[in-house]
Amino acid sequence: MVRISIRNLQAINMLLSSLALVFLVLGIFTDEWASLQIDNEGDIRRQNPWLVTTIWPDDDLKVVRIMMYLILSLSFYHNFLLGLEFTYMIAPTKCVLFITAFASISAGVFLISALQLYHLKLKQGLSVYYSYYKFTWVIFTAYFSASFLIASGIFSLIEYREQMKSYTFRTILKNSSREREVTEKSEKFTQVLLTEGNIEMPSIIVPVSYEDSKESIPKASQIQKRRVTWAQ
Repeated sequence: MVRISIRNLQAINMLLSSLALVFLVLGIFTDEWASLQIDNEGDIRRQNPWLVTTIWPDDDLKVVRIMMYLILSLSFYHNFLLGLEFTYMIAPTKCVLFITAFASISAGVFLISALQLYHLKLKQGLSVYYSYYKFTWVIFTAYFSASFLIASGIFSLIEYREQMKSYTFRTILKNSSREREVTEKSEKFTQVLLTEGNIEMPSIIVPVSYEDSKESIPKASQIQKRRVTWAQ
C-alpha cells in the first residue's frame, strides 16, 4: 500500500479546496447558467441562480440563492483554515482537522442539494414561464466544485488518520527508549553492588554486654579454692 506523507496530503487538500473555490467564484461572474426560451418567437434569456431574476414572479429561486451563498462562505472558511494549516500558522490538531473535514463535506453536500433544487425549479417553471430551457457548461463546474469539496474533506480525514498513526509511533518509540534507559540504569546499579560485594569487609568488634562480662569474671571463692589447692 502506497503511503502519502502528511505534507503531501496537506498540499493536495489545499489544491482541491482552492479549485472548488475558484469554480464557485467563476459561477458568480458567469451569467449564463441556463438559457431560457420565453416564447416561441425565440426570445432567449440567461439565468444565474446567484442573481435575482424577474422570470419567476414569486422569486422561487430564493432558497437556492441562499444555499449558494452559504456554500460560498463555508468554502472560503474551509480554504482559509487549510491555508493557515499549510503555512504552519495553526497546528493540525484533532479539532482543526475535524472542523475542516466537516466544513468541506457539508459544503459539497449542500452544493449538490442546491443544484438538484435548481434543476427542480427549472422543471417546475417549464411551460409556465418559458417553453424551453438548456443548461450551459457553467453548471458542470459547480458539480466539479462539489466533488472537489467532498474529496477535500475525505483527505482531511485521511490526514487525521496519518497524524494518529504518527503520534502512536512516536509514543511507542518514546516508551521503548524510556524502558531501555531504565534497564541500563538497573544493570549499572547491579554491577556496582556486585563490585562492592567482592571487597573484603573489615573485622567488626562486637561489643559484649555487662551481664556476659560479669559471668566471665571468676568469683572470689573460686580464686581462694585455686590458691588452697596450689598450696597443698
